[in-house]
Amino acid sequence: MSSLFRHWRRLGLVAALISVLGSSVPLLAQDEIPDVPRERTLITQGWDFYNQVPSPDNFNPYLGALLHNRNNLHYTVYESLFYYDYFRGEVIPWIAESYEYNDDYTGVTITLREGVTWSDGEALTADDVVFTIDMLKANAPELQLSSAMNDWVTSATASDERTVEIELSRPGPRWVVDTFATGQTARFMVVPQHIWEGQDAKTFSNLDIEQGWPVGTGPYRLVRTGEDSVVFDRRDSWWAVDAGLVERLPAPERIVYVPATVEAMPQLYISNSLDMGRSLPIGAWEAARLQNPALITWNAEGPVWGAPDACVYRLTFNNQHPPFDDPEIRWAVNHAIDRDEIVALAYEGSTTPAVVPLSSFTGVQAYVEPLQSMIDASGVATYDPARTAAILEGKGYTRNDAGRWTDGDGNTLQLNIQMEAGNPAGPVLAQQLQEAGFDVTTEALQGAAFTGNAAAGTFDLHLWVHCGSTYDPYLTFQNYHSKFAVPEGESVANVRAYTRYANPELDALLDQMETSVPSPSDPEYMELVSQALQIYLQDLPDITLAEELQVIPFSTQYWTGWPTAANPYNHPFPPWDGFLLNIAALEPAQ
Repeated sequence: MSSLFRHWRRLGLVAALISVLGSSVPLLAQDEIPDVPRERTLITQGWDFYNQVPSPDNFNPYLGALLHNRNNLHYTVYESLFYYDYFRGEVIPWIAESYEYNDDYTGVTITLREGVTWSDGEALTADDVVFTIDMLKANAPELQLSSAMNDWVTSATASDERTVEIELSRPGPRWVVDTFATGQTARFMVVPQHIWEGQDAKTFSNLDIEQGWPVGTGPYRLVRTGEDSVVFDRRDSWWAVDAGLVERLPAPERIVYVPATVEAMPQLYISNSLDMGRSLPIGAWEAARLQNPALITWNAEGPVWGAPDACVYRLTFNNQHPPFDDPEIRWAVNHAIDRDEIVALAYEGSTTPAVVPLSSFTGVQAYVEPLQSMIDASGVATYDPARTAAILEGKGYTRNDAGRWTDGDGNTLQLNIQMEAGNPAGPVLAQQLQEAGFDVTTEALQGAAFTGNAAAGTFDLHLWVHCGSTYDPYLTFQNYHSKFAVPEGESVANVRAYTRYANPELDALLDQMETSVPSPSDPEYMELVSQALQIYLQDLPDITLAEELQVIPFSTQYWTGWPTAANPYNHPFPPWDGFLLNIAALEPAQ
């Protein structure tokens, strides 16, 4: 690493190197690579601040969580079988041209598109898809997606070069979309059998720039990697152009992926040192846009700037820890929370309150709207400290001289809330609960300590997001299945499912929903959704606070054509499957 890179690395401002270097972006690689003008270079940054340039020598898309498979490989080197249009509820065929289930949804035939080629010129075939599935199954649970693949897939075979036959262990009407089209934290990427065969998938780095590794089907190839940056250059050809899926190669000739800190981000956007990257807090966004008119985001005007991302902010109880194993205590906490104040003070009016863990995506709301009267009747939205007091008094709590709720032994009712450092809702929420008489303490954690405690159940209350359904409530509700209620200290396999809540009645409903074809116009399926929602409202395993609306800046200084509410051709989220479609749509501004 050059001394200049080290200097900016220490400051957390590697991307600012671009402005220091001037109109072009020279970068020394393992072998020197040619300069590319700044106006032909797209500069991006990682989604997870604690993992900015993750494992620069590991380009195995299945080895490790939240690495390059989440942050850059999916819009450069690799592509998915399908993508998904979240706003229109439609599957977009890509490497595969179609899929068809059998009558009982226990088998699916996937037909690959003709003419798909790897970056080394070899044809992608059904054998590659089968090899990837079998590789995951054989290496469960060590590889990403391997446990789910092992659970769902009984067998995968190639009946010819373009046809994959998959037998499932049970009916899976959502399986294709959920596995092959909608990856967010992890995703299915076909790997080339002729490269991977004979490798140990649990240790294979998939990195050899001289040999052209990683080999993928996408329009970019890796040319440099290090702790300071990861560089991808556009290939000379791309099968998707020949197939007519896109009209041309992507306009950016180079994509430079750089690390940054949360403190540095606003200035990097202001100086056009970043074209795209992580979202900004609302205050930082509003300040940045005033200083740089080239910055845009999903909405052209505020105060609600961001797009729905299938996530809500929530306060999670550890349902295995007394007294939070008691639904009445959870309801007492709920009535002490003023969501309107949290939205106004913590999020500066940039979002809306929410009371159930389902986003405002059109497909999801088709299920929620018919059940709105149930939600309203539950009283979950009601801020009423008097109800809190009535519940606690009914449980035998009394207030001490300091105004804190105490049990019969004089012990205060303690709420220890773990949150990420800098979470704006934390102080507001803590103050509200203190005023309601709870003995509140907070812990500000970062990175693995924060997520690790959630997974291991070493918390009482945990303030984070809950991401789930984009088209059907099941994907959210399944996070409350008791299969995730593992003993404390044992890490839960699903990072979203850490309430450690268990209800056999809900389990039975979820098992039915899993094997049912979802449709808001199907009375039988809607009855399952209704009953699941009723149990959620009855037990309240967590408290939904507000919808998460990510404010993701895009700079138009060098590139135009970003997705917006006025032009919603695709979602705006860099870590989601399908972001390659945004890269392909960009046009040079100069």
